[in-house]
Amino acid sequence: MKKFFIIFVFIISALFLLIILYADNISEKLTYNLNRNLDVDWGEDHPEISKQNMKVDLLDLSVKWDILNIGFNNRQRALIINSITKIQTNKCIANISLLLNIQIEMKCDEIRIDYKVNNWVKNGDMNISSTFFFDRRVYDDFYDKQGSYEVKINTQKLYLNNTNHGQQLIEYSFEDNKKILTNVNGRYISLTKQNEGLRIHTPEKYFFILNKNYFNNTIKMDKTRS
Repeated sequence: MKKFFIIFVFIISALFLLIILYADNISEKLTYNLNRNLDVDWGEDHPEISKQNMKVDLLDLSVKWDILNIGFNNRQRALIINSITKIQTNKCIANISLLLNIQIEMKCDEIRIDYKVNNWVKNGDMNISSTFFFDRRVYDDFYDKQGSYEVKINTQKLYLNNTNHGQQLIEYSFEDNKKILTNVNGRYISLTKQNEGLRIHTPEKYFFILNKNYFNNTIKMDKTRS
């Protein structure tokens, strides 16, 4: 057993030495592959991506870029994921830590998000979306296959529809495969996936985005009443 352990440690040490020795070459290949994949035109139903000076550093386990813009074509009607029309990030670096779980920390000089305004209907203590609906199939992949990781996003400037909200620290992690716990500058928000849709609980209010079937049924009921 002792001999096996010594051999195992030797193999691991050798692999680490090889990685350190060829880190620059591996980083260049990873950078090339990442940029090439982002340059692929995946078709009109996928976001359009443009970037500048994106680089991978293997030793730091990091990816940095000067500009990364993501444009959404919004061809599908009324999907909540299509409420966002554009995301722009400037001077960012994302570090990955592989310890007990995966931790991703991204720091940016500036993040800009353009989005379509949602309309909400008051129903008791809850606000229900009347503009967009929740596509459960999309979120099933995000929630059910999320794994174990935590994300931190720190930006010096956050623009929402050209309004600067200043420095923002956003952290989120999965409590389970149905709930995300989010901390935005000390304010906790939970996003819970349910059969009926997505429930959003802020310190002050409740919001609900209905899934497609409930959304369509609600629209039919409104038309019938009118």
